[in-house]
Amino acid sequence: MEPSRSYYYDINRMYLMIIGQWPYQKPKERMIFFVSIMILAASSLFLQIKHLTDRLFVDWDMFETKEEYDIMRKYAETGRWYALIYGSFIYVGTVVFASTALVPRILDVLFPLNTSRPILLPYPAYYFVDENQYFYYIFSHMLITSSICMSGVVAHDTTFFVYVEHVCGLFAVVGFRFGHVSHKRSTMEKNMLNYPGAVYHKNIVISIYAHHKALQFAEFLESTFTISFAVQLLIVTVGLSITLVQLSIQLHNLAEAMRYFLFIFAQLFHLFCLSFQGQKLIDHSIETCDKIYCSPWYTIPVKEHRLLMFVMRRSIDASVLTAGKIFVFSLRNFTAVVQSSMSYFTLLSSFDVS
Repeated sequence: MEPSRSYYYDINRMYLMIIGQWPYQKPKERMIFFVSIMILAASSLFLQIKHLTDRLFVDWDMFETKEEYDIMRKYAETGRWYALIYGSFIYVGTVVFASTALVPRILDVLFPLNTSRPILLPYPAYYFVDENQYFYYIFSHMLITSSICMSGVVAHDTTFFVYVEHVCGLFAVVGFRFGHVSHKRSTMEKNMLNYPGAVYHKNIVISIYAHHKALQFAEFLESTFTISFAVQLLIVTVGLSITLVQLSIQLHNLAEAMRYFLFIFAQLFHLFCLSFQGQKLIDHSIETCDKIYCSPWYTIPVKEHRLLMFVMRRSIDASVLTAGKIFVFSLRNFTAVVQSSMSYFTLLSSFDVS
């Protein structure tokens, strides 16, 4: 006896039921499963995010001069502007992308045909009702849910931007301290220390401690986001290639072509933002070596030079942000990903033509 048709899909049905996404589950059961999965998934990241967030405020306590506070304020303000601009861009882009579904309706009014143009939804879905009759209700629901879902992306990325600006600010403060390593930090320190070179030793030790804190923050930031970045990079690389193929196929359809073009631009913009922040972290981490070299190190006692050389040697190895400990986010690698996606697009197009 041959198995029923549902036999071939029972495993998928089981997986969907576990995460509360099987459409024929009871509402209460679906909600319980979905909430449980979301709580477990969020808890795995919550403690790491809390540790990083606490560091955002704790690190401010080690600043001792107005110049150091001003440096950190500048980077914190930059991170705030990045969060505001990026969030606004994502939400506006989501609305524009969803609004492309209105193009056939607009064309029906401006350039009517004998028959209405096919219905175009922001994304494929089945609503159990007549899509033509309830189009605007469906469109409103899709627009609202898309905007809410994109809030997760905005929260993730903007938090990452703020963290990167914070660690870049720490490296900038470290560079400032090493650049003024021969300066006496306070008259009280001078009176408390008993030998002439102690003030320079104190300054170097404080600067090394700040550098160590910045390196720790950068390493923890990289370990927190490396897995999620690996998933995102894989999706962008493969998705960009497939979207380019779909765009080439739908060039005759204005509405569909516009949607794919916006989607390609959004993927590139997202990857560029991550690569730009990765490049910024690399530049700030290796600038410490240059700041020490350009500082008046020759005015401090010779026996303190060895400490500076240790820091310079460590600064040669840049702090990086990676995807799965393999791909390093930088502007150079951003172009490499785009080139790889174009290569895959060419390969997929050749299969389509054949």
